[in-house]
Amino acid sequence: MAMAHPIPVSFFLVTTLLFFLNHSLSPAHAASELVEGVCHESQSYSFCIQALESDPKTPAAKDYMDLAVIALKLGISNSTATRSYISSMYKNPKTDPRKKPALKGCLSGYDGAVESFKSALGELKEDPLTANYDAKVASDGAVLCSDFLASAGIKDSSISDGNRFTSSFSNIAFVITNHLG
Repeated sequence: MAMAHPIPVSFFLVTTLLFFLNHSLSPAHAASELVEGVCHESQSYSFCIQALESDPKTPAAKDYMDLAVIALKLGISNSTATRSYISSMYKNPKTDPRKKPALKGCLSGYDGAVESFKSALGELKEDPLTANYDAKVASDGAVLCSDFLASAGIKDSSISDGNRFTSSFSNIAFVITNHLG
């Protein structure tokens, strides 16, 4: 009597096996493992996960190259927005004139950060080692800006957040591009 239903049991086992194989081999699952691996190497796991998962293209990332493009574009977007905010403050006639030299220093630093992210993006396929370097030095502009703000006694949470995010995106992009070379 135990052998009365061999087809349904084997059908169930095969169906279950195929379901789990399909799920574990799906592109979204592969992208998730890729993101997890990168974020474990980054300086801030939680920020890395949140940042990369904020981009709708991340689940379709097949490899480090795809993920590098996403991370660098996020870095470009963040550093450009931070630069724009600083520029608005600098140009605002109501901004304390004593703060302007520090803000000008931040603008210069962010010019470099934006260009470093853009250069890294352009170099990914042809020269991944240089892209890796440019991804790493993109944070220099944010560090420079933080130093200018500190020396002038300026406390602005939007700029401080932008500096922290720019440094984090630089680190994430550096980790990813490190796997390309």
